Parts: sequence; C-alpha cells; structure tokens
Amino acid sequence: MRSPKVKMEICWSAEIIASNLDLLTEILLLTPAKSLLKFKCVSKRWHSLISDPKFCINHARCQRMLNRTADALMLSNCFKSTPEFQLVPLEHSIKVPFFDYFNVSEVLIRHSCNGLLLCYCKLMVDKPEYVKTKQMKNCGRSEFRYLVCNPTTKQLKMLSLPKPAYLSLSLAFDPLISPYYKVVCICKGDSSGQTFQIDVYSSETESWSLLPILFTMPLGMTYSNGVFLDGSVHWYSYAETSLYFHIDSQSLKQMPMPWMFLSEGINLDIMYFGESRGHMHLVLTKDRSSLEFDVFEMEFEYTGWSLSYHVNLQSMRMVFPELTWNFINKNAVFSVLSIIQGEKDEEKKAVIFVDGKAMSYNLCDGTSIKICDLEPIPGHSDFARVPWHYEGCQAYAYFQSLVSV
Repeated sequence: MRSPKVKMEICWSAEIIASNLDLLTEILLLTPAKSLLKFKCVSKRWHSLISDPKFCINHARCQRMLNRTADALMLSNCFKSTPEFQLVPLEHSIKVPFFDYFNVSEVLIRHSCNGLLLCYCKLMVDKPEYVKTKQMKNCGRSEFRYLVCNPTTKQLKMLSLPKPAYLSLSLAFDPLISPYYKVVCICKGDSSGQTFQIDVYSSETESWSLLPILFTMPLGMTYSNGVFLDGSVHWYSYAETSLYFHIDSQSLKQMPMPWMFLSEGINLDIMYFGESRGHMHLVLTKDRSSLEFDVFEMEFEYTGWSLSYHVNLQSMRMVFPELTWNFINKNAVFSVLSIIQGEKDEEKKAVIFVDGKAMSYNLCDGTSIKICDLEPIPGHSDFARVPWHYEGCQAYAYFQSLVSV
C-alpha cells in the first residue's frame, strides 16, 4: 500500500505532465490509438489535442516507425450482412472492429493499407415498400459503392465511381510519405479489352485523374490484390515479369518474377503475395498436399527474388496430432494467410490456416503455436480455397490508427 507521501508525489508528477503540453504530446504519441479514443474523455484539453488532425497524422507516423507489425488480420471476402468480421490477433488480444456505423446492407473488404480499409458495399438508395398486409411490395433500390474507412475511429468516406470499365482498385497510404491517401484503379483502355489505363483518386483533391497511358498486361498478371510498398502498388503474374505503379512519378515499371516461371513443365501455385515491415514476400508451392512451400523475398531495387526459406509442415503435423490434415480435397489442405517480418531481417513467421485453426509458424526454427480457432462461414463451404484464403475469405492487415479519411 502506497504511503501518503508517495501518492502526493504521483499526483504532483501527473499535474506537471498535464500542464506541459509538449511533454503530454510526446507521451500520447507513444500511446495506442484505441487508448487515445478513451483518453478524449479526460478533459476538453485532451479531447482537443487528440482530435487535432496534425496530432493524428503525427501519431500515425510515430506508430508506423515504432510498430510496423499489424495488430491483427481481418478475414473477409464474401459479402457480410452482419457488421462483424473474424480477426486473427497477431500482437495481443484485440477486439473485433464492428461496421454497424456503415449503414449499408452488405459490405466486402477489398484492400487494407496502414490503418485504412477500402470496402465495396451495397447501399440502400430507397427503402423497401410494404402493403397493408405487411408483405413487401418491392425490396427497394440499391447500388454498389466503394468507400474508404478507418475501423478504429469509425470514420468513412464514400468514393465517387471511377471510369465505368474499371477492373480493380487498390489503396495506397503511408503516413510517413503523405497525410493523404490515394486509390489506384486499373480500367480498360478501349473496347477491345487488350489495353488498360490507370485512374488515380486523391483524398487531397477528392477527385479521379485518368492517366493518358495505355499499356498491356504481362501473361497471367493478377490485377486484384495489389501490394503497396515504397510509394508503389505492385501486382504479381505467372510470367517472366509483372508490373508496379509508382504513384508520385505516375509511371508503370516492370518487376521481375522468380526464375521458376521461365521453366517449362513446372506448375506453380502462388499461395501468398504481400509485404511486412518493408519486405515484399511471395510464397510458392508445387503441390499443396505435400505440405511444402518456398518463401521468396524481393531483393534491393527490384533486382530479383531470393529464396529465404523452404518449409515442410510435417513437423507441425507431429506437434499438433489433433489436426486432421484432410488430404481428400487437394485444394483444402492449408493456406498461407500472411508472412510476418520481425524486427530483425532473419525473423519471419508464416500465419497458416489449417483444419479450422490459425497457426503461427516460425520460419527460422520451425516451431509453431496455435493463434486461435476460426469459425466456419455458414453457407460458404463450397467456396474454392484460392491462394491465402480461409473459407473463401482473404486476410487483410489491421492497424490501429487515428488518421482521418
């Protein structure tokens, strides 16, 4: 039990901190975003400071430098009529963000980037009409729209639609580069469907800008699931090269793919493509049922891909005999949800989905632990287990953030 003298010293120290705005700001910049939302209730002064847009972006920059690992992975691919998504916690126990403030009937997460989410939602334009017998006369008019939201602060912004013939949208945001975010859209360049263009939305101007550049895609390039890193959005392909778009210079550049795509007769499955702590990773496998895969990392200045780890999950099967490892359906064995880069370059973990569980596999020493159980999604058992998907759901990095949209 503290003595009265100790209690007095603590109160005195707290008063000194509270009265010194610079010192208070430095301390709050180190505090997680969720806690800061609660701290707004301390006083009008604290509410004003934490709500200041300059403080919010400085907090995002500070957190980006201190902790570049996502708090969790959000699982989404099918349209959700409920405001809750499943979460795979990575750092600590964290509550699931609710999306009941969207005021939409269905929502689908399409991309995530440093605390912001790009979502595709079904917006009700007209309410359903009913006759006197309470039977529905018509279900109302609805339309699909894109929006950018911050699940921590529950802020959202509806986007105007890009060029009608759009194919995919990717979110680009890094508080260390700019306080504004951009949305990069790939759309058809002409009616033939052989050429494409880039359309860019800027939150600074709140408008789209169609670039006057026509380009063709490499063979097998996947224009969805773009990865934002170092000011560019990257896409993978099954050819010798793929493409990435550098936002500031508004230019498309080539990115090499691993040499195995040049070899004839080798069928490869890309299980994961993403980034963590500034490292771009690619996971390849020849056969999912073999429980083996290779983890590649992009080298400096896009000079090529280096093989970081060859993984055989048989060791996990020995440690966790309760896992069924159902081999009947070749595409349902396991999925790589994410590659997590540690503080040191050689520290990497793979987040794997298998048998209804999210597992963390240490790529350095081969040890593994269970993160959490994942509930099956009712009515979606027939969805194909495509790369880095769980029950048809894709994993999106979730960061706590105060940045406004």
